Amino acid sequence: MNTESLIDAFEKRQSMKKAESTAETYARTAEKWSEWLANPGEKEYDDNRQDRPSKGVFDATTGDLRIFLRSQLQSGLSGGTVRNRRWAISAFYNELDEMADEGYPIPDFENPSDDLDLSDWQDLKNIGRKKEELKEDITYLSPEQVATLAENAPSPTLRNELMIRLLYQTGLRRGELADIQLGDINREGREIRIHAEKTHLNRRVYYQPTLTTHIDRWIDVERKSLATAGSKYLFPTYKTERISPKQVNRTVRKAADNAGLQEEVYANAEGKVQVKITAHVLRHSFAMNCLKNGMDSKFIQELMGHAKIETTEQYLRAMDDDVRNAYRTRGPPTA
Repeated sequence: MNTESLIDAFEKRQSMKKAESTAETYARTAEKWSEWLANPGEKEYDDNRQDRPSKGVFDATTGDLRIFLRSQLQSGLSGGTVRNRRWAISAFYNELDEMADEGYPIPDFENPSDDLDLSDWQDLKNIGRKKEELKEDITYLSPEQVATLAENAPSPTLRNELMIRLLYQTGLRRGELADIQLGDINREGREIRIHAEKTHLNRRVYYQPTLTTHIDRWIDVERKSLATAGSKYLFPTYKTERISPKQVNRTVRKAADNAGLQEEVYANAEGKVQVKITAHVLRHSFAMNCLKNGMDSKFIQELMGHAKIETTEQYLRAMDDDVRNAYRTRGPPTA
């Protein structure tokens, strides 16, 4: 499907979920976003116009989206309009993810809004809506819930349990997990080299001794029985040399269904209820549980491959909210 067809399909699907006028607005925003990606330098206020290459919607990064939204503010749009455009673009990629699950010919991609943090943009604050409506909640799982999720992994059980536990213990994006090659793994040091296509910040991540047996059994036994065992990737499938990020996400969602953990977890700033635990929730879970265990946010930034510390600090704000809510619900009785 070309970009125009994708946007048309997006608008039709959104019109079944939202008012027709909202669906039209979201589709026009997706169109503006795709045109901006494809035509760098067309607008005078594009402050990265000389260095930014032409891209398609599936190649966009978090940095691209930040530059696009900044350019919208610089063009004179209000903070409320720019904020709404951010959520429209997020909805666009969420819809594409659903279409991929339904069998549409959608290539692998990462949602550029997943790690976007604009909390320090003053123009997006105090624009007439209640604070509760503006809050971007972070859904995450406790270690016990992650264990339950992994124990309910669908078949092939060992591979899928390993993927779930590895996502949690490393904080990897699903695309980064899919891209791990056998040569990237140092089993003796329990570390993995990550080639971050999204941010170009290559790094190393680490896993706990509890995964050693899982990894050894997968690499040395079960993986070797596959017809695709000659693949250079850690996670081939029965038919392909590399598992797709979409399949990684489907695996996590299925495990959550099996475990009885799949429920309405939060409403985002669009007002859309999120009912599915996803691979990205395991990334959030890594960050939040590292913070709760006392890890410095700078180390978390490095392990997660965040280009800006502000992105990592969203987890600090979420933890502050957890502490506040815990006090309000479980604090000492009134004397």
